[in-house]
Amino acid sequence: MSMEKISPDELKEIVRRYKLHICRIEGTEVINVRKHRNEKYVDIEWGEFERILKKRKLAIYKAANSDFIKLMKDKP
Repeated sequence: MSMEKISPDELKEIVRRYKLHICRIEGTEVINVRKHRNEKYVDIEWGEFERILKKRKLAIYKAANSDFIKLMKDKP
């Protein structure tokens, strides 16, 4: 599966389209995008999400032929 790096703005569109939520594991800086509720995840604002992305040197990757997304270490 070919993955391409996307911007937070592109992720915002995917989140809106599929009614997803940006979140983190409570008490940590582990972030994720979720569809269904989970007790260990806490919804967060975009500012916090982007701050954690930068701090942890993460990037958002999307599968070339679908809307599958994954947060991974940023590739130089």
